[in-house]
Amino acid sequence: MTVVHQLVLHPAITASLKVGSTTVGRDKLYRAIQYFARFLAFYCLRKGYSNETVARLAALKSTLGMSRKLMRIGKPLEHAQAAVKALDVSDPVLKFTALGRQLGYAGYLFNDMLVWAHSTKVRPLAPVKFNTIQRRAAKLWFTGIAFSLVSSIYKLVGLRKRQQIVSRPRGDAEKEIERKIEVRNINAQLKAVQTQLLQDSLDILIPSGTLGYHHLDDGVLGLVGTVTSIMGLRSQINKVLGTGIASK
Repeated sequence: MTVVHQLVLHPAITASLKVGSTTVGRDKLYRAIQYFARFLAFYCLRKGYSNETVARLAALKSTLGMSRKLMRIGKPLEHAQAAVKALDVSDPVLKFTALGRQLGYAGYLFNDMLVWAHSTKVRPLAPVKFNTIQRRAAKLWFTGIAFSLVSSIYKLVGLRKRQQIVSRPRGDAEKEIERKIEVRNINAQLKAVQTQLLQDSLDILIPSGTLGYHHLDDGVLGLVGTVTSIMGLRSQINKVLGTGIASK
């Protein structure tokens, strides 16, 4: 019983439960499995695995996708609130990009709710209308990520300029301590922005593929989704456990 007791109360288990108790934590984990299943389904199909194996992986991908859509019902309101709060941002560029990002995500998730309602037969739609909603959701998702990319690039340029300014040593001992603290803060912010920029640069490939802007196969997009899901999960772990700077 002592071994079991130690295992159940192990810090890693406690931390996992804490992250898993958040909606975002569960969503990122489900998303990682969903996109990895998408990759595996494509890989198994190309390698000639049995139809049953491919069908099981495709079913896992679809089931997790529907579960995630259900968990996100109500999320459009969160992004709508964030859009309103973005109006208080003083920097005009950050205000504009934040507003575009939040409205894009709100519109995407609202249309995604309609996709869930159709797929679960709660509110069946005509095939043409359903395809229109799917495409509109992809466009709004693409738009939200595009605004996020612009915001990250703008922040990156500003932080680089600040970094150059504070890199110059100061004669006064007290001011030198303040400079070193500021350097650490800027480096931490740079790391967070660079991570977000990389994540968005990969994530935008998914809706752009749906819109026909490129022709990457399901294997590549499955791996892209898996990587960005793990990055998002890591950010959520940092946010919940306070082990770093998380970027949304």
